[in-house]
Amino acid sequence: MLPAVKTRRPRFVVCEDGAEYIERFRRFLGEDFLFVPANDLAAALAAVGEPGAEGVDGLLLDLDFRRTPPGRLVDERGQPPVAPDEGTRRRLTESQGILILRALRTRGVALPAVLFADLGDAQQAGFLERTLAPLVVAPSSTGLREIAVLLRERSSWPTT
Repeated sequence: MLPAVKTRRPRFVVCEDGAEYIERFRRFLGEDFLFVPANDLAAALAAVGEPGAEGVDGLLLDLDFRRTPPGRLVDERGQPPVAPDEGTRRRLTESQGILILRALRTRGVALPAVLFADLGDAQQAGFLERTLAPLVVAPSSTGLREIAVLLRERSSWPTT
């Protein structure tokens, strides 16, 4: 009789300002995948390690980070904003998932990513998928079965 082959569960960093996504993923997809929390850019960088590091198969990002304290947000340059006014804070929180992914890409992190965002504009989604590739923009209402398919397909996504 052959010994059972143990396979490594694919590991994904879940970047969100709460715990809704990671709790749901762990509960319903945790037998097949490992999920690591990251609630800001610093935590995401720590979770992925150095560019090209082994062990992380992809990134799952929420778009909106309204619960994140201002000092942990990043702006379009990937830097914490200096004393943001309410309008700037709102703008940064509403697109923080994109800004975190952009900052990761500029630091050499080329892992496949899924951005959960209800953009309502196919051109904007296409622009993000092209400029932040490899990326899939998925509605926040995407079901668990579809998410599992996306995660399983990660190996077929090109890395740049």
